[in-house]
Amino acid sequence: MTLSVVAVTHRTAPVTIRERLSLPVEQQCQWLQRWGNQVPEIVLLVTCQRTEVYWLDGEETAHRGVEWLAELGGLTVEELERWVLQRSGAEAVRHAFCVAAGLDSRVVGEPQILGQVRRARELARGAGTLGPILDRLFSCSLATGRMVRVRAGWSTGKRSLARVAVREAARLCSDLQSARVLVLGAGETGRDVIAALCRCQPAVVWWTNRSPERLAQIPSEEPVRIIDWSEWPRLVTEADVVFVATNAPEPIVRLEHVNRHARLPRLLVDLAVPRNVDPAISDVPGIRVVTIDDLPADTVPVAAWDGVAVEPYVERAVQRYLRWLEARSIAAEIRAAHETLQSMLERELEKVLRVALRDPARTGEVKRVAAASMARKTLFPLFRALESEPQRVALALRLLADDR
Repeated sequence: MTLSVVAVTHRTAPVTIRERLSLPVEQQCQWLQRWGNQVPEIVLLVTCQRTEVYWLDGEETAHRGVEWLAELGGLTVEELERWVLQRSGAEAVRHAFCVAAGLDSRVVGEPQILGQVRRARELARGAGTLGPILDRLFSCSLATGRMVRVRAGWSTGKRSLARVAVREAARLCSDLQSARVLVLGAGETGRDVIAALCRCQPAVVWWTNRSPERLAQIPSEEPVRIIDWSEWPRLVTEADVVFVATNAPEPIVRLEHVNRHARLPRLLVDLAVPRNVDPAISDVPGIRVVTIDDLPADTVPVAAWDGVAVEPYVERAVQRYLRWLEARSIAAEIRAAHETLQSMLERELEKVLRVALRDPARTGEVKRVAAASMARKTLFPLFRALESEPQRVALALRLLADDR
């Protein structure tokens, strides 16, 4: 069996391509079940920065994943091929671990990817497409991701795309503290934007969400004012900066919201994939639209690493997983050897017990003879392989002789 991954990420493709491969959870489950009929195991990971398919197959068929994603996004294979990353075997494992560790994120070390990887695994479990090999892959990658963040000092939760977006907005507006800000969306990204804005203390922050019950669960802080969803089209032209981070599958801030007003927001920050701001608004004079791809990459300065190189930790975890995978590949042989040895031992023990019951005085002698017979039968296959595989036999013999 070969482990493969096909990925379209912020490193390989623009948002115009990634948004075509972004799906709500319900559709992700449907695609998983559809693909799951073709392969033993499959997991789909979808975030604003990536759409990745991990699967297990009887042969190296990485191109199959390109065909799947092309169909999902309504693209031809030729159109998609230039945007995809394809990996198999050890490289696929390494990619999964780097993703969970945040090393492949636009904001290196950001914690959100851990939750997204965990949800992808559980979605596959619910769809019935998660098997033992991918389950172990994702479990180990999550454990490695948590360990790397602790080692590198990234576990404080201060690294996120939302923070980068607020920092970039402050740079572009020059005076965010006197600005009026509107935030649409109360998901994980929307909440992170609010938390970052509360540290900047703008003049006012209006916050809304299509489902008001989500806002009711979140305590508001000054200068945050929670408003009804119906109010945002009026406030969008009163705001200086607008952050949009909803799960809508299409633009919700459209030309009609800004075209008829003399006053316009100076900056629209679209943190959603698919995009929530109509790209045509970029052509309106006086408005600047910033998408995820326009944000600066937030790399980690040397000081933030506390002198720790995290790649070796990832590599050791990758090698541990590969050793487990290799051992699993000979599970049938291990099981057969165990059954053979158990059957042989049962026969020899039965002889000892028969003699011991009939003639107790000979028990010690028969026990020694039986033990010698069992040792010869156990080692015979190894002795037979000495001529062709002396080094491997020597290793096996050393392991058998090691009584620790």
